[in-house]
Amino acid sequence: MFRRVAVLLLVFFSCSANAQQAFPFHNKPGAYAVGFRTVQQSDLSRSYKGKPRPIQTAIWYPARKGGTPMRYDDYLQLLGWDDDFTRPPAEREKVLAEWLKIVNEDKPAAEVAAERRDVLWAVRDARALPGKFPVVIYSPSISSNVFENAEMMEYLASHGYLVIASPALGIEGRWQKDDLAHAEAQAADIRFLVDYAQTLPEADPSRLAAAGFSWGGMANVLAAAQDERIKALVCLDGTVRYRHDMLSKVPYLKPEQLRTPLLYLAQRPPPFERGLKFKPDHSGSILLKMKGADVWLLTMYAMEHFHFGTSYLRLDPLTFDEFSREEVAQSYALSARYVLNFLNGALKGDKAGFDYLMKKPEQVGVAPHTVHSQHFPASL
Repeated sequence: MFRRVAVLLLVFFSCSANAQQAFPFHNKPGAYAVGFRTVQQSDLSRSYKGKPRPIQTAIWYPARKGGTPMRYDDYLQLLGWDDDFTRPPAEREKVLAEWLKIVNEDKPAAEVAAERRDVLWAVRDARALPGKFPVVIYSPSISSNVFENAEMMEYLASHGYLVIASPALGIEGRWQKDDLAHAEAQAADIRFLVDYAQTLPEADPSRLAAAGFSWGGMANVLAAAQDERIKALVCLDGTVRYRHDMLSKVPYLKPEQLRTPLLYLAQRPPPFERGLKFKPDHSGSILLKMKGADVWLLTMYAMEHFHFGTSYLRLDPLTFDEFSREEVAQSYALSARYVLNFLNGALKGDKAGFDYLMKKPEQVGVAPHTVHSQHFPASL
C-alpha cells in the first residue's frame, strides 16, 4: 500500500512540475534548417556614451541540418551585452538578472523557468547553406531586445530568408525616449544593417524588406523613406499608425511618394474609454496616404498590442481577457504566416502570397471573425 501511495505521489508531483508550458509557436518549419549567429559591430559615424554606437547584430539564416537547437535562455543571454560588448560574464549575468526582475515581477517562477528551458529551432553557428536569399531587417519595439520575435524570425529563415536584427537602443543610453530623435536613431540602425547586408555572400540585397513591431514599425517606415533599397515593409501594430502629429514634422517623409508595399497587422480596436486614456493619433492615417504603394491592413481580433511580441508573451505577466492564451497563440502563428506570404509576394514575386492575405479566415484554417483584411491598392 505504501509503495502504491508513493508511486501516485511521484506521478502527481511530476505532472505538477511539468504543468507549466512554454508559449507555443504553432507553425511548422519550412524546408530549411535554421542557423543563428551574432556579430559585434559598431557604427563609427555615431557616438554612444562617448564611443562608436554598438550594433549587436543577430542573424537567422538557412543552414545545413544537424546540431543542437537553442533554448530560449540562449536568446536571453544576449541581453547582457546588447549595448556593451566589453562586459565580463559576471556583469552580463547581473544585467540579465535585473532585466528579468523588472519584467517578471508578478509572473510565477515556474512559468519563467518553463520559458527559459523551452527548445526552439535555431542552431547556434550552424553551417550556412550556399545560395542567395532575400533579406529581412527586423526592428524591435521601444527599448526592446534583438530576439523580441525570435520565433517569427526562425520561421522566416526556415522558408529561405536571411533575417538580421539589432536591439532598440537609445541615443546615449540603453533606454529610448518617445520622441522623433530616438525614432530616427533607430531608423539609422536599420540603414546600417541594410549596408551590412550588402556585404554578406548569402544575401540578395536586391530583395530586402524591413519589418518592425510597435516603435520599430515606425522606424522602418522612416528608414524606407530615405532608402530605396528597402523594397517592402511589415508593421506589427506599428507606431506609424498612431503618431500622425509626430510624423507630420518629418520633412523627408512624404507618404504619397512612397512606393514600398506595406503589410500592417493591427491589434483589435480598443474600447472607446481606453482610447480616451491612451489617445492614439489616427488622424491623417499614413496608411491611407500611401497612394503610390499597395497597402494591406489586417486586423487581428484576438490580439492586443503586446501580443505581437513573443518576448512579452513569454515573460511578461500579461492578462488574457476575452480571448485565451491559446487563441492568442493561434492568432500569432497566423500573423507569422501572413508575414511570410506577404514577403513571398513582395520579394519573391509569388502572386499566391498576396492572394493569401485576402482569404477569409476559414480559408486559412482559423475561426470566422478572427481577422479582417483590407487592401488599399496603389492609385498613383
